[in-house]
Amino acid sequence: MENNNIFWSHIKRNRLPYLMGFALLSISSILQLIIPWLLGRFTDSLQTGALTYDQAVRFGVWMIAAGFGIAFFRSVSRIYLFRLSRQLEMRVRGELFVHWEKLSAQYFNNQRIGDLMSHAISDVGVIREVTMQGYFNVMEAVFLIVVSVAAMTSSVNPWLTLLTMLPLPLLSLLAYRFNKRIMQQSKDMQSAISDLTSRVQEFTAGIRVVKAFVQEKAERELFTRDNRQAVEMNRRYVRSNSLFGALSAGIVGFSFLVSVVLGGIMVLKDIITLGEFVAFNTYLSLLMGPIESLGRVVNLLQRGKASELRLLEIFNTQPDVVDDVVAKPEIQTIGGEIEIRDLTFSYPEAKRPSLRNVSLKVPKGSSLAIVGRVGSGKSTLVHLLVRLYNPPKGTVFIDGHDIHEIPLRTLRGQIGIVPQDQFLFSSTIRDNIGFDPKPYSDEQVVEAAKIAQVYENIVEFPNQFETALGERGISLSGGQRQRVSIARAVIKKPSVLIFDDSLSAVDTITEDLILEGLQSVMNRRTTIIIGHRISSVQSADQIVVMDEGRIVERGNHEQLLARGGIYADMYHKQLLDQEAEREDGQEQDAASSRQMRGGAGA
Repeated sequence: MENNNIFWSHIKRNRLPYLMGFALLSISSILQLIIPWLLGRFTDSLQTGALTYDQAVRFGVWMIAAGFGIAFFRSVSRIYLFRLSRQLEMRVRGELFVHWEKLSAQYFNNQRIGDLMSHAISDVGVIREVTMQGYFNVMEAVFLIVVSVAAMTSSVNPWLTLLTMLPLPLLSLLAYRFNKRIMQQSKDMQSAISDLTSRVQEFTAGIRVVKAFVQEKAERELFTRDNRQAVEMNRRYVRSNSLFGALSAGIVGFSFLVSVVLGGIMVLKDIITLGEFVAFNTYLSLLMGPIESLGRVVNLLQRGKASELRLLEIFNTQPDVVDDVVAKPEIQTIGGEIEIRDLTFSYPEAKRPSLRNVSLKVPKGSSLAIVGRVGSGKSTLVHLLVRLYNPPKGTVFIDGHDIHEIPLRTLRGQIGIVPQDQFLFSSTIRDNIGFDPKPYSDEQVVEAAKIAQVYENIVEFPNQFETALGERGISLSGGQRQRVSIARAVIKKPSVLIFDDSLSAVDTITEDLILEGLQSVMNRRTTIIIGHRISSVQSADQIVVMDEGRIVERGNHEQLLARGGIYADMYHKQLLDQEAEREDGQEQDAASSRQMRGGAGA
């Protein structure tokens, strides 16, 4: 996709098909000129009394033949040109999706889903309409106007043609005056549609929160506001469009008035014949449709320009994270040795660094646990390891290679990550576990599900692994979604496994079972575990504690407990919480027992 003009790149790419479509449309336009000429000859023969029965039949046959020819060539040209429009729609939408895939996570953090949907559906649809109706009408109008004016000038009267055409340049002035207004209103209309789409998407995604907080009325009011805004923007566009159409029709009607008055006078003065007068007005009738359609095309082109600018803004957005110029394509695998050297990192537009002077080393096949308060920089470290964001050069190394030297496809293909948000696609459970470019057998999917301790839940569903999940996997519980995400990472058998707080939605018993199942996988791979529960990280070879973007403690479980710092405080607090939960459970059991004994005594 050229980065400056979608329409022009489409025409250049399909210049020969467009020339063929224009040729077919030209034949149709030329055939249309036969009918006024036949009507003129027919009228003159009828007026002079020279018309015979055979001549009338021949006139009729020629008109029918011309009508069939017009219909055939016009239909074929429409099909030919409209097919090119559909191809453009498919290509632009496909290239838009591919370009979105290339953009970094930061881009999507600043975009609303409704806006993206509006670009992919509404804006691309307008582009299609421009190349479908717009190009077809412009081609037909331009050719028909040229040949009709030439025929009117040569076969009827040049002065009558000149005076009749004199008001038509006012259409150009009218189009110029309405140009900016219609384009701006088109942008406002598309923006309002994006707002409305975003509102519907947010409502449907958060429907459970809306109902839980009894916010139906508030959401309805917000939707009504955005809906009214969309309607108002559309009304403004329609008003301008209608006014432009009415003024255009008035100019065209004035040309007809000139033709009838001056033409009638010329017939009475024998300057032109009655047949030439009929032919002239028939030529003019042929022109009026294309000329009026040019007014609609002007409005459509302005909408198309607005949509094109919105799409070009996306196409001209360059991804922040790409293969570096120093990338080495020969690196196809990674072993898993990770080293971070004095890493300081800030998110774009952030006022302070998220990571400060972080240094650590994770030997191949060992495990690292990262704990800390919310916002301490734990997940940021993981994002940099998979290059969702670019770390500074010379700070992150894998197998001795600067991470910028490793191709993105190799890096991300060799790292299995279980993210915090547990996102699942609205497909089957099997498709979500086997979400990878390479196919997996049923046995591999089952094995991964068993390691993640989700197999028993899956087989209870009627369709088991072929169970279709709802939007974002909403038909599963939070714990089930987390375990399916774990299975999705495990099945890849990556060199590096990263668990980003991925056990927070399961109970401690299930957590122990998952960790036990993961031991066989973790023993052979570099593993990074981010968590809040000490129970999920205490067996790691190395534990680091982060606070405000810095590593403030490091060691193994026993060493950190002995130090008596943040890690020890977290450990003892969690022990107290577990003890309190256990005592509450015992009190509830005792109360239930007393109630049962009392009921039995009665």
